[in-house]
Amino acid sequence: AFVSRYSSLSALIASALTPGALFLIGLHGPAALFLVLSVLLWIMHRANIARLMTGAEGKIGASAKTS
Repeated sequence: AFVSRYSSLSALIASALTPGALFLIGLHGPAALFLVLSVLLWIMHRANIARLMTGAEGKIGASAKTS
């Protein structure tokens, strides 16, 4: 979040990297569990991903848009 100011992007990156990190340190059972959880997280947050890709996702510290 520090670099991009997108909290959701940071969470998605962390969820993608965690299973690999766990596997590399020898925690294969937890790595498999976190892989499944990461896939579910990405599926459940498709709308956030779409907003990130279009640049419509709000940034940390940015003022809220009013309609």
